[in-house]
Amino acid sequence: MEKWLLKKKTTCFNCKQYVDQIIEIFLNQALITCSNCGAKRYYIIKNVGVMSEDIIKEEKEKKHKYEPWFLEKLAVCFNCKKESVQDIILTESKLIVRCRNCGFTRIYNFHILEIPE
Repeated sequence: MEKWLLKKKTTCFNCKQYVDQIIEIFLNQALITCSNCGAKRYYIIKNVGVMSEDIIKEEKEKKHKYEPWFLEKLAVCFNCKKESVQDIILTESKLIVRCRNCGFTRIYNFHILEIPE
């Protein structure tokens, strides 16, 4: 699987500037970097498998400390090998990627934060 690169324009948790947050998703880890101050959040893989669409619905209905990001990417699924929309949800504690075609889901947990001096 190639690296996925996405951007989400929002207020950075560190520098408070409204700028692009660069989201890099790999098979076993993910990284979010502020394009302004360089603050980074690292996520590592926790769980994989075919899961129901309820996981997306539950995250949308759950109360979060910070506003979650709901993104989509058209990509070839690691599991079913078909090009399909991948739902991507990013919260303060996890990142979820789920294939709409086969339900294959990767769940990454927040791991560490790096704030440049």
